[in-house]
Amino acid sequence: MDIQVRKAIPYEEVDTATLRQALSRYSSPDDKIGDMVSRGELIRVRKGLYAVAPGYRQSPLSLEILANTLYGPSYLSLEYALSWYGMIPERVSELTSVCLGRSRIFTTEVGNFSYCSIKKMAYTEGYDLTAIPDGRSYLMATREKALVDLVENRRSVPIRSRKEMGVRLLEDLRIDEFALLELNVEQAARYASCYGSVKTRLLVNFLRYLSGGVQSE
Repeated sequence: MDIQVRKAIPYEEVDTATLRQALSRYSSPDDKIGDMVSRGELIRVRKGLYAVAPGYRQSPLSLEILANTLYGPSYLSLEYALSWYGMIPERVSELTSVCLGRSRIFTTEVGNFSYCSIKKMAYTEGYDLTAIPDGRSYLMATREKALVDLVENRRSVPIRSRKEMGVRLLEDLRIDEFALLELNVEQAARYASCYGSVKTRLLVNFLRYLSGGVQSE
């Protein structure tokens, strides 16, 4: 990759508009972008979105930035967020997000990204900006919201009681009990109310039971 071009690309994740500006000295920037992809200097993640290839990177690629950019509006949540917070023991390689559009899965050269559609009311809160060293940031669910999102949107097993919720959290997901005790139950309750489902109510019921504020089944 041309040194001047590399200097003009500010980050390892780059869109077409930024590339066109970096390649403005060429008669056809779009043709040059295609050439850079063919030469293995850029990786096409999706139409209009690219990643600098490993041999030309000046800093690590932020898959989290890509997850927010690839499809949206969206924020990281579900298994990826819970793993990032250290709440579940498994390392999650797929970047899982929730979104307002339809659910999608993207399998790319740089990683796998999945997006779970949720209702608009449930999307309105429960995520924060997480900063990275270059000064940018990405959206990720709080611990409480990631758990609420997962309980509501992963429908692999039916949950009809507080006891079944405990089995789901402690045995199926293998979430450490101490990690659950550290959660802000009232925040979880607020996020759960945005879904208004039996499962999210049972989740809050179980969290309160765990912390000593016993609720009915």
